[in-house]
Amino acid sequence: MQRFSGGLLVVLLIGTFPASAQSTTELEKGKQLFLGMCSRCHGVEGGGGEGPNLNRPVLSHAPDDQALAAVIRDGIPDRGMPKVRRFTDAELHAMVIYIRSLSQNTAAAITGDREKGKAIYQRSGCSSCHIINGEGGSLGPELTSIGAHRAPDYLRVAIVDPAAALPRGVMAFPGHGFNEFLPVRVVARDGREVRGVRVNEDSFTIQVRDAGNQLHSFRKSDLQTLEKQIGQSLMPEYKSKIAGSDLNDLVAYLSSLGGAK
Repeated sequence: MQRFSGGLLVVLLIGTFPASAQSTTELEKGKQLFLGMCSRCHGVEGGGGEGPNLNRPVLSHAPDDQALAAVIRDGIPDRGMPKVRRFTDAELHAMVIYIRSLSQNTAAAITGDREKGKAIYQRSGCSSCHIINGEGGSLGPELTSIGAHRAPDYLRVAIVDPAAALPRGVMAFPGHGFNEFLPVRVVARDGREVRGVRVNEDSFTIQVRDAGNQLHSFRKSDLQTLEKQIGQSLMPEYKSKIAGSDLNDLVAYLSSLGGAK
């Protein structure tokens, strides 16, 4: 009987398992690692949160698998992504496989026409609260690169039920743990009342932007009421106004902004 060296025998044994079985095992391993260490920032299915949307074919900081492995291993300190822990090569490989699989969700979720969606965005008055490429209002989140931050399913929910998909991780500067674009009602001791979204807050002051895009700053000691409307959104819901193919078209347009093409 022919004898094999230990290393060669391992290689031959591995080769007896179908490649699909190996990749399925790695995919599941990568998913578990992702859920445990990445989902808080990137979302359970990679759709975006404090971290960017991973449901897209090309990732800004990881154009290829080698770059993606480096990002997972080392983080991106200047962009707020920490180095989580030391990964083995097998763990890195499994996470790369899983994260790349998330891009398949994009094609399935985008079924609309971008150009029609752009027209729907313009006629629905969205630009009165949102900026795209320097044009529009600033009451709501900027949408110039929203496709890179949010997956199509998230955008769909944000349009029809805004309070269920409150903005998070989209501001250009750290939010110091505060909910972003939180609706507030402020009443000063002189009776002046302002409703809008919180722009910034510290222990002694709060800054609020109203629906007219005016910025107001208050010392908390001068207020008789400071009502933070947690779980609410100033954005109107469009469930009854944008539906069916129109909703699909609008989602396709927003997804194309810095994201899927």
